[in-house]
Amino acid sequence: MLKRYKLCFEIWGLLLFLIVMIPNFIWFAIPAPNDILRAKSITEMVDTVASVCQILMFVAICIFRNRESKKLRISPFYAQTRAEEICRQCGARVARE
Repeated sequence: MLKRYKLCFEIWGLLLFLIVMIPNFIWFAIPAPNDILRAKSITEMVDTVASVCQILMFVAICIFRNRESKKLRISPFYAQTRAEEICRQCGARVARE
């Protein structure tokens, strides 16, 4: 199962994690006046399981890297070329101007 993955630190995984966490950082810095999320929880076990799963997700996206993955390339034509590639895989014709 893990033959296609290698253990290394993935900076893009850390960046993805930080982007997903932006609302949480804002909520922590500027809490709501009547924040019910800071009250004592009646589902402590569920909250603990959720926290453990969040930590495992962070580790998975920052530590495991697919050996077959290609380098991330950003270009203005990426969306168009990706859409054309998907169309070709589906067997649809691609019209060029």
